Amino acid sequence: MRKTAKGYMTLEASFIITWTVFVFVLLIYLSFYSYDKCVLFQDAYTVCFKGSIQKKEGQVVPYINAHMQKQFGKKYFGVGKVTGTVDSDGNTTSVTGECQVKVPVRQFFTLHNQTGWKIRTRAKAQMINPTKMIRRSRMAGRVITKLGK
Repeated sequence: MRKTAKGYMTLEASFIITWTVFVFVLLIYLSFYSYDKCVLFQDAYTVCFKGSIQKKEGQVVPYINAHMQKQFGKKYFGVGKVTGTVDSDGNTTSVTGECQVKVPVRQFFTLHNQTGWKIRTRAKAQMINPTKMIRRSRMAGRVITKLGK
């Protein structure tokens, strides 16, 4: 005698579909996180490099502070406000960018007592004065040609 019970396939399918949706949503948020991290580093380095080639060293930090939010813009997905800080140490400038990914159900996607997924990146660029470098190179070239004659 064979016993059959109805409803087992429906119950199993409900679990599979729920977990499939959960995994897809997690993958989407992980891709947002990866994209935002890459774009944040790119923007931090771009504004840091643009500031590092200013003619006067005293203009580097004010230039970066003035253009940072314009560079960051509104191209990030699923994050709050993007903030940045500038540090200048000798002839090196660094820009630190930071933002928070908005996760809808934080308890499931983060560790206990954590605020969410925080993205922090730091880009460095050496301060150079292109005009000064070109003049020094030309002067060295003249000296070498005079010594060679």
